Amino acid sequence: MELKVVVIRLLKSPLGLLVLGLSMVLACIAVFVGHLPVLVVLPLFCIIALIDILVLIQTKAGIQSVVAETNRERQERDARILGGIAAARKRLSLLRLPEGPVKTAIDRLIYVGGLYLEETVKGKDRDPLVEDAILSSLEIVDEYIHRLDIMKNEDRFTDKGSDRASETELTAHTAEILQRSVDEVYRRLEVLQEEKQHIASGDLLS
Repeated sequence: MELKVVVIRLLKSPLGLLVLGLSMVLACIAVFVGHLPVLVVLPLFCIIALIDILVLIQTKAGIQSVVAETNRERQERDARILGGIAAARKRLSLLRLPEGPVKTAIDRLIYVGGLYLEETVKGKDRDPLVEDAILSSLEIVDEYIHRLDIMKNEDRFTDKGSDRASETELTAHTAEILQRSVDEVYRRLEVLQEEKQHIASGDLLS
């Protein structure tokens, strides 16, 4: 981990904020009691605070504060990402799709996406591949609906009947892509489940 990142995380931690607060109090005392000019105290405050932080990094308390802040940032990031996944899954569930292979694939993706979110709530690590499959599926379906709408609008302003062949081809192609995403999510969840079973049995610890 870079020193800059470590320093920033320590400064954001309760211990780092406490050190900065105490340094600021001392600086104020120096200005109002010691009658020192602000232009002198301010640079000294910055230098002393930086030295305090660099020394604190070497201590056990400082290291623990950095680790705790790192974990907090990771939890916030995970919560934000999983919230986006949950929102994407909900949006997929609200789409009004015609009966057919696309709707079937989306229904399966909604189901398996729910399983994934349940696993993460129980403490399982996030899987970027699963999340990417869910998010990309939403984009694919949006594009599918958009292209269907274009086809229908073109039919309204032409004498030609609805081009069922084009719609069927588009639906089949979209369903095939979505099914790959569904299969990938199922496969990843099976891998995670196998790892969980191996850990429980002690295979990965031997």
